[in-house]
Amino acid sequence: MANPSTDHPNDLRAYLGVLRARKWEILLIAVVVAGSAAFFAFRQRPVYQGHAKVLVRPIQPLGSSTFAVPQAPDLNTERQVIMSQAVAKPVRTNLKDAYSVDALLRNVSVQVVGTTQVLDVGYRSPDPKTAAAIANAFADTYAQYRTQQTLNQFQVAAEALEKRIAGVQTQIDSLQSQSASGGTSEKDVLANQRFASLLAQMGVLQQRLADLQSTASTVQSAAEVIQHAEAPSSPVSPNKPADAVLAIAAGLLLGVAFAFLRERLDDRVKDRHDLEERAGAPVLAVVPKVATWRHKEETRLVMATEPKSPAAEAYRTLATNVLFMAAREDLRVIMVTSSLSGEGKSTTSANLAVALAQSGRKVVLISADLRKPRVARFLGVNESRGLSDVLIGNIEDPWTLMPDQGVINLRVLGSGSAPKNPAQLLSGPRCRALIDGLKAVADLVLIDTPPVLAVADASILSGVADGVIMVVDGEHTKRSAISQTRVQLETAGARILGVVYNNYDANQTHGYPFHYYGYGYDAQPTGGANGASGSDDGAGRTRLGGKRPRRSPSLVGFVHGSSAN
Repeated sequence: MANPSTDHPNDLRAYLGVLRARKWEILLIAVVVAGSAAFFAFRQRPVYQGHAKVLVRPIQPLGSSTFAVPQAPDLNTERQVIMSQAVAKPVRTNLKDAYSVDALLRNVSVQVVGTTQVLDVGYRSPDPKTAAAIANAFADTYAQYRTQQTLNQFQVAAEALEKRIAGVQTQIDSLQSQSASGGTSEKDVLANQRFASLLAQMGVLQQRLADLQSTASTVQSAAEVIQHAEAPSSPVSPNKPADAVLAIAAGLLLGVAFAFLRERLDDRVKDRHDLEERAGAPVLAVVPKVATWRHKEETRLVMATEPKSPAAEAYRTLATNVLFMAAREDLRVIMVTSSLSGEGKSTTSANLAVALAQSGRKVVLISADLRKPRVARFLGVNESRGLSDVLIGNIEDPWTLMPDQGVINLRVLGSGSAPKNPAQLLSGPRCRALIDGLKAVADLVLIDTPPVLAVADASILSGVADGVIMVVDGEHTKRSAISQTRVQLETAGARILGVVYNNYDANQTHGYPFHYYGYGYDAQPTGGANGASGSDDGAGRTRLGGKRPRRSPSLVGFVHGSSAN
């Protein structure tokens, strides 16, 4: 994911950038999830639910007077009673054993209606009439069960009182038979006191029994069905509108999660801060993707074919930054490289050389990729003889290999024949002597090298360069590759001047990577070739040893193709 800065607006922009860049992935996942949910919803058998309502009445405490306050029921306990086997078994019996007890209990549900003492008894079934019938069966059975349980409690309590009354009556009868003798002894006096106590106890028990019988007679029903279920007209499952909303929401959430996961696992460069942190150097230019280029194997020099394009302006910006650094820090030899092949280093080398030459500087461009040379093809240079021949010693004067190719102030030294030991040639003393000789006649020497991580050639050449420009492909370069390239170059003692963010596509940008502002051209009178104006030597060229032109030179004699951005 993009590395947002610490302030919240940048965080939000980074997150929104991820969503914008991966919107099609998110939409695809949402469509797949919603479509799958719709498919299963239409294949699912509809389920109906019948609802019956039962009023649970308060019960007076056992043994209390008829004026006592009834005790409110515990509705959570009553819910569990309805969903118990004590109620389900009678329901199953009434249904003539058409269902098992477990099947009945799986489909019954009980809810408390708000803050009332009403229970909503529901039953789910594929048949709406069955759903209503079994919901009513549960409600009726529960009402009967609770009423009977209440009466049973009163009956048990009454029987216990009657037993106690019978026991007291037995004691009274026994004392009465003893007191019939009419004795006046102390024993008789105690018996009389005991007799009086038993009579009093008898009165209390009889009063309790009377109150209990009176309360029991008032209990008509401890629970009453106040609303019977009717056959529902619409199913409760599947709820297609609700399921559709949930499926879309779930699909979007899953898509967003997948997008951020992929962003987290994506090792490509996400923003300017990330690129500069990995490379350890500033971004010198952002070269936009050339929409008309399709084949990377072809070469295109946009400074010649499309001098007014945004890509050409980006190379001019790069040249300006290089000139500022060169003037400030006395840079004469600059190496252009990349982490891996196909990132546009040769394209950058050729277009940068032309842009520097257009600014009036004398430039020598060396094709030092002795394995897969490409840079000379941008300018129509013959690669059959060049750098390798000079380093081997077959050619003493490199100027014979650098004829004027039609670009003012620019000479190109091709790679030459493919040697068997490129690294050994580039590390020899002849290479340093050649670079020192070219520095004496040129303002800037650009060296196009092989990729750093592919072979050791770039690390070797970095020792003769004053600085290195790293080219990064906006679509394919991995952050790990940039970090590894930086470590390898710094280990070789190279100084990374900056980074060129190549092949930049604003439509695929995440968060806040780079700002690129296009600026068009108005129609102007034609000056030199491709609309550029400048002075030349009569043949449209200015040689390296001549005077610098006062204005930007013209471009003539190019072989037009297409470049790997």
